[in-house]
Amino acid sequence: MTETARRDLLRLAGASTVVFLAGCGNDDGEEEPTDDEDAEPEEETADEDWGDVDEFAFEGRVEAWTGLEPEFIDGEDNPTITLIEGQEYDFRWVNADGILHNLEIRDEDGEIVDDYQSDDVEEEGEETTLEGVTATEEMTTYICTYHESTQVGDIEIETE
Repeated sequence: MTETARRDLLRLAGASTVVFLAGCGNDDGEEEPTDDEDAEPEEETADEDWGDVDEFAFEGRVEAWTGLEPEFIDGEDNPTITLIEGQEYDFRWVNADGILHNLEIRDEDGEIVDDYQSDDVEEEGEETTLEGVTATEEMTTYICTYHESTQVGDIEIETE
C-alpha cells in the first residue's frame, strides 16, 4: 500500500469515527455541553508561513497533484497555494504513476504565464523542477496539460 493510500485510509477511518461519535450523547438522551477550550483549533496556514516558502514539491498522479512540501500542504490533493508577488519559487515534482505529466503555471484565460512549464515526465519516480518562477498577479493555477480536469490547483497571489 502506498503512503498516500495509507493516509487516505486513515483519514477515512478517522472521519467515520467522528461521524459515529457525533451522535453519541449522555445516557439521559441530552447532549453534553462542549468545552471550547479543549477543542483543537482548525489548522490554518498563517500568512507568515507562505512568506517563508521558496519551493513547492508535489507528487504527480492522474488523480491529482499531491502536496509534499512545504509541510503544511503535505498529503493535500491540489492544494491552493499562496505566492508572494515578486518572490521567486521552484516547483519540484515527481511522477508517481508512470503516466505522462507536466506542470504549467497559467492565468485566468488558461494561457501559460511567461513560459512557466516543466519538462514532460513519463517514467515513474522521475523528478523535474520548474525553477525561477517569479510570482505575478496574473497567475491563477498550476496544472498538468494532460490531465486538466484532475491535476489542477489554485494559486493566490499576495502582495507584501
